[in-house]
Amino acid sequence: MTKAHALRLVQLRAAISTGETRQLREAARLSISEMAAACGVDQSTLWRWEQGKRLPRGEHAIAYADVLDTLRNQVANNTEDRETA
Repeated sequence: MTKAHALRLVQLRAAISTGETRQLREAARLSISEMAAACGVDQSTLWRWEQGKRLPRGEHAIAYADVLDTLRNQVANNTEDRETA
């Protein structure tokens, strides 16, 4: 595992512990099933991640972090659009 991947995992796990992951998914109006499919896992796995019952690992964790980064950017862009309107 590279240093960059390790840092992403730390950030991802912090987002899980604060509930940010679920908030981002809900803000994007994605179901657990849709988010799970985007990460390449089944919905029960994603649910356990969001609940903090399991920690994401390996390539699926990186995929989850990538999806969450995209959602963060979308939320930020939507907020900026509303502020400038």
